[in-house]
Amino acid sequence: MAMTHKQKILAAARGERLDKLPFGARIDLWYNYNSAHDSLPEKYKGWNQVDILRDLGAGVQYRHLPVVKEEYQDMEVSEKSDPPYVTTEFRTPLGSVYKKVLFNPYEGPWQGYDVEKLFKSEKDYPIIKYVLEHTIPVSDFEEYRKVSDQVGEDGIVRTGGASPAQYIMRDIMGYELFFYELMDHPTKVEELLELVKDLERKKYEIAVKLDLEIIQVCENWSDDVHTPVFKKYFTPWFQEITDLLHAHGKLAIAHLDGENKRLIPLFLDTHIDVAEAWTPAPMTLVTTAELRKAWGDRVTIWGGVPATLFEPTYSDEEFDDYVINLFKEIAPGYNFIVGLGDNLPFDGKIERVRRIVELIDKYGTLPINF
Repeated sequence: MAMTHKQKILAAARGERLDKLPFGARIDLWYNYNSAHDSLPEKYKGWNQVDILRDLGAGVQYRHLPVVKEEYQDMEVSEKSDPPYVTTEFRTPLGSVYKKVLFNPYEGPWQGYDVEKLFKSEKDYPIIKYVLEHTIPVSDFEEYRKVSDQVGEDGIVRTGGASPAQYIMRDIMGYELFFYELMDHPTKVEELLELVKDLERKKYEIAVKLDLEIIQVCENWSDDVHTPVFKKYFTPWFQEITDLLHAHGKLAIAHLDGENKRLIPLFLDTHIDVAEAWTPAPMTLVTTAELRKAWGDRVTIWGGVPATLFEPTYSDEEFDDYVINLFKEIAPGYNFIVGLGDNLPFDGKIERVRRIVELIDKYGTLPINF
C-alpha cells in the first residue's frame, strides 16, 4: 500500500529510508493574496488551499496554528481596533504598556506587523515582568483539530513559534533596541528572558498532549541578529525543549528561511530534528550542496526551492534545471523533504507546484544517483 504524504514527510523527518522524495508545499501567502483580490485561477475559485494542493498532487504544509491561548490575571487588557491598526493595552497595578499592530488584509487575518512594540524604555521592565508573571496559558485545540481533520493524511499541520530570546527581540523590544538593552541592562533583559522561558515551558507542556508529531521551536533565523547571541541564549533553550519533545515522542522543527551562513555550524548543537523553510542561493548566500556537506544526514532538511523560482521572471526550463540540480545536490536524497523556501509568492506560478511533483516522479527515486 502506498504511503501517504504525511507518512512520507514524517518518515524523512525521523531519518527513515524512503523510495521517493517527499514533498510538502506551503502556499498560504499566494492563496490569501489572490483570494482577497479575487484573482485565484478560475479552476480554484471557491477552493481552500488544502484542496488546491491536493489537486496539484503535493503534500500539504499548513502554517503553524496556535494550540495555546493566553489569559490574564490581576490586570486589565483592552484591545482597540482602528483599521488597519489594532492597539492592545495592558493595565497593571505597576502601570501600563501597549503595542500597536498593523494588519494587512491581503495576507490573512493572522499576519500582523508591529508598528509600536510593547517595550519602549527602561521604565517598562517592571510592568512587562508583571504581565508575564500574570499570563496564564490554557489549551485552545479547536482550530487545530478542525484544520488537522481537513488536511488528514495529505500533509502536516505545524504549531509552535519563536524561542524565548527571539520573542523578546522580535515581539517585545524589536531587534535593534534589544541589543542596546542587552549592553546597557543585561540583568534586566535576562530576567525577562527567564520569565518568557517559564511561560513557554507551560505552553509546551500543553502542546505535547496533542497528537502533534512535529512542533516548531523557533522561526525566521538571520545571521545578523541571531549569531551574536546564539550560543548563550538560544542553544541551551533548544536543548532543553527538544529533550522535552523527544521524551513525549515528538520531533522539533525550526523554521529557518533567512540568511544562515554563520548559523549553520551552530545548528547541530541544538538537537533540533528538522530545518524547515530552507532557502538556498540565489535568495541567500548558501547552496543546498554546501548545507548538505556541513550537516550530512544528521538533520532533515525541508525546503530547497527558492520562492523566486516561481516568479514569471524565470522560464520553465530554468525552473526545471534548478530543481533537477537540487536533486543532484542532495544525493542520495535521504533526510530531505522537498519544499518551498519559504512560500509561494503572491504572483508565483501555481502550476510549478505540480511540476515539482512531476520532476520527483521522474528523478526523485531514492537513492538518487545521476
